[in-house]
Amino acid sequence: MIDFLASSAHYADHLEPIRAALPESVRGEMLSGRPRAGGPVVSAASRDTRAAIRAKRPVAVTEHGAGQSYSNGNSSYPGGKGLGGVGLFLTPNEHAAARWRAEYPATRIEVVGCPRLDALPTRVPGPGPIVAVSFHWPCSVAPEARGTWAYHRSALPALAARYRVLGHAHPRIGALIAPLYRKLGIEVVDDFTDICRRADLYICDNSSTIFEFASTGRPVVVLNAPWYRRRVDHGLRFWGAATVGVQCDEPDSLLDAVVAALADPPEQQAAREAALDIVYAFRHGAAQRAASVLVDWAGEVAA
Repeated sequence: MIDFLASSAHYADHLEPIRAALPESVRGEMLSGRPRAGGPVVSAASRDTRAAIRAKRPVAVTEHGAGQSYSNGNSSYPGGKGLGGVGLFLTPNEHAAARWRAEYPATRIEVVGCPRLDALPTRVPGPGPIVAVSFHWPCSVAPEARGTWAYHRSALPALAARYRVLGHAHPRIGALIAPLYRKLGIEVVDDFTDICRRADLYICDNSSTIFEFASTGRPVVVLNAPWYRRRVDHGLRFWGAATVGVQCDEPDSLLDAVVAALADPPEQQAAREAALDIVYAFRHGAAQRAASVLVDWAGEVAA
């Protein structure tokens, strides 16, 4: 049996489509706690991966997003160190795969796409436009990993006065800014799947959810901050695939960026599609593709 390990719900969101695609004969459990010794297990976070390695289980890793990295050795990102016990890496794109290959040349690495895309809903019919806004947490691994809440929050009152706004955030900062959303009359929506069901436009600074929302065919606004270095190229969000949405560099420009994004002219759509082609090697069927690779890998492990 192939089990899955997810210490947080947003990791499980990326694992469950793969688990569901496995044949019942090998479909194991979704584990949330410390794993016991046993057979193959799949994780989507470095802390879960390390826990599986400590439990001496054969472990496969899939990204819990687009495979963003910041040109360092942090194990939370593709190319990170300290994961020598991993037997298989499943990646959404060649960018992430190349970084894993460079660090672990003897490990099996497969580009399968992003399994979560198969499970994302499109907009349900209803009045709009509805605008969703989200922020990354203040991660310290690189300036580009830091969220922009402190910089762009001043634009939210005007945004909420003009549009119906849904407030979302990375799980590590959500509880902190939820009360501030509510003070502005912004409805807090914790589940990104609900954002996809309800919003016509998604505003965010740095998250794989930017590309996930865009993959459903709807526009996004990409928030930048003064500490995002234009001369540093990490790939994907920074900067090759940043054209996935309308760029907003200053709080005073947010309303104009939203208007431009909602218009969604053909050239904007083309730029979005080009960016998505960088981020996702495949737009459909990733869960089944990953499941097939896992069955094959588990057979190799058992041999």
